[in-house]
Amino acid sequence: MRASAPPRGATDTAALPTGERVLRLGGYSVRWDGRTAWVTVVLALATCVLIAGSLLIGEFRVTAPDAVASLFGDAPDRTTGFFVTERRLPRALIAVVVGASLAASGAVFCALTRNPLASPDIIGVTQGASAGGATVILVTGGSIAQVGLGALIGAAITVGLIVALTWWRGLSGARLVLVGVALGALAMAYVAHLLSRVFVASAVTAQIWLTGSLQGRGWAELRPVLFFLLLSAVVIWSQARGLRALALGDEAAIALGVRMRSTRVILLSAATLLAAVAVATAGPVAFVALVAPHVARLLTRTDRVLPAALVGGLLLLVSDLVAQHAFPLPIPVGVVTVVIGGMFFLGLLWREGRRR
Repeated sequence: MRASAPPRGATDTAALPTGERVLRLGGYSVRWDGRTAWVTVVLALATCVLIAGSLLIGEFRVTAPDAVASLFGDAPDRTTGFFVTERRLPRALIAVVVGASLAASGAVFCALTRNPLASPDIIGVTQGASAGGATVILVTGGSIAQVGLGALIGAAITVGLIVALTWWRGLSGARLVLVGVALGALAMAYVAHLLSRVFVASAVTAQIWLTGSLQGRGWAELRPVLFFLLLSAVVIWSQARGLRALALGDEAAIALGVRMRSTRVILLSAATLLAAVAVATAGPVAFVALVAPHVARLLTRTDRVLPAALVGGLLLLVSDLVAQHAFPLPIPVGVVTVVIGGMFFLGLLWREGRRR
């Protein structure tokens, strides 16, 4: 949904996209699409159900009444309360928030560049954040907060280089993807060089983080990523009109009165911040930022950011539950997302092949 001041004389809904309606609220109007609204509600409910289910499963079994009691501070024993409120609940919430952050970042990048492959994974933003975080882990041995700062700096440098190398031709097309792939390859080569120069213990720690893992994440890691997700969501919502206009092309955006340069800079900054904070929290979890916008587009037939974010949160939560409980020993969640992402795009290729 998006609130905006209606233009004079804009009372005819025939010009709106199919299924989209306008709700008048005093001097403002709210555009809404029935299909998108229903999909959004279903995704939110499914996420809540999975979060609740994640509190019950594991080696230490917890019943539903005990889980509810623990959430309200009346756990039957300290062990049950610990597993519910200190281990499982924060990890599930982090999975949702990190997945939503990655997916929202991917949706914004795709809309800005008008390229469905321009996710942070493909154009090098995630790899740049990984290089920054890995530098802090392997060179300075910094804290979690310092790793986050390093990831943000690495992502910002990568985006700055992408903009500098592609701005004169516009942030779209194959040039953007090629530049991003090249920068991402350089960043990962730098990380591989660091891994070959440090002690084995440090390399193992960094390698697990580089794969993408939620192991050991708790309330302390949830608060900053949730704060930046909400902050970026406000920024993206405030620029929703400009984002939708830019997705139509530069000429259309100019005709609609969008301030191209400032809108692009604001949205690029918000998307970069989302990707960097997500990488700092859970490592560069692959494919979530690329797959979630595609799935949301298939479900809603629109390019809105909120459904993509919900799909991303649900995808990472499901992947983390599989990583924890589907194998004899837990594995990093990034391994599961790679498999899911690969299967999804193989399915898309098969579907496109059948159409021809």
